[in-house]
Amino acid sequence: MDITADTLAMLAAFSLKAQFVAKAATYARAGRALYPEDHRFVELLGYALLLDGRSDEAAPVIGEARRETRNTAYLKACLAMLGDSPAAERQNALRAYLRME
Repeated sequence: MDITADTLAMLAAFSLKAQFVAKAATYARAGRALYPEDHRFVELLGYALLLDGRSDEAAPVIGEARRETRNTAYLKACLAMLGDSPAAERQNALRAYLRME
């Protein structure tokens, strides 16, 4: 990857760590616009939106994930638990997360 992509991802991650959720979402959106192939920005933006309580905005972002990673499985499980998903769908999302390595 590019040094700019790494810097934006680092700034977004540090902003999340410092609980600057809106700032993290801004960095992740910028990274997603500049580097659409980088899955880190989808994960960071989805997590920032979930922390900010905007699960309706987080759902399409997380759904765009091209790679199934442990982080995306976690975010999908969080969305299933927060939403009005049936119990079977919530269980499947949690199982998928727990199976990821």
